[in-house]
Amino acid sequence: MTYKRYIIANKTINLPLSSMMAIFILVVLVGCRDTKPKLIPCMERALFRDPAESTYVLPFPVGKSYRLIQGYCYPYGGHRNQLAYDFGMPIGDDVVAARAGVVRKVRDDVADDGSESDAGRHNHILIQHEDGTVAFYGHLKQGGITVKIGDRVAAGQRIAASGNSGNTKGEPHLHFGVYQAWPAVEGFDVGVNFRNARGPLTDSGGLQAGNVFEALPY
Repeated sequence: MTYKRYIIANKTINLPLSSMMAIFILVVLVGCRDTKPKLIPCMERALFRDPAESTYVLPFPVGKSYRLIQGYCYPYGGHRNQLAYDFGMPIGDDVVAARAGVVRKVRDDVADDGSESDAGRHNHILIQHEDGTVAFYGHLKQGGITVKIGDRVAAGQRIAASGNSGNTKGEPHLHFGVYQAWPAVEGFDVGVNFRNARGPLTDSGGLQAGNVFEALPY
């Protein structure tokens, strides 16, 4: 049997090639087993900066006010594991970009009747920002989207009309959330607040559900 000389942990040992191969495979497997991203519990992901330092503005025009009907990590409903906001908005009201970026995805083929049982089937826009994060704007009005894939948009620019597409439980609203990267994956979202929001915040700095928020000039 052929032996090779190896240096391991500052000691010289002689082992068969087959044994060394087995050790190598074991080391690779152990080293790789924890490389898959782990899903962090929702409330542990809900980390916020000082609103004055936020790179985001509210996703509706300056001077407008809407009630936040559902906030982050809600104990029931569709936000159990989501860092997302639902703003109650009448059908047809303006939706604006919360941050500058490039449009990566548009869907505009779902009726505005709020009856869709599939939670993922609704009109929406995804916009990627310069740091790689992606904002999601959902439940938009069919035919009301004013941007297309590849468009560059500025913060505050009108991008769509609010709607009632998808599974809205009969309450028209704008669903807004931010993800770590494109493509957007549930559970890998980002906690954001807004530098122009007037309204109460949670202890951690997010918007407090059940309250009305006004978009201030910025």
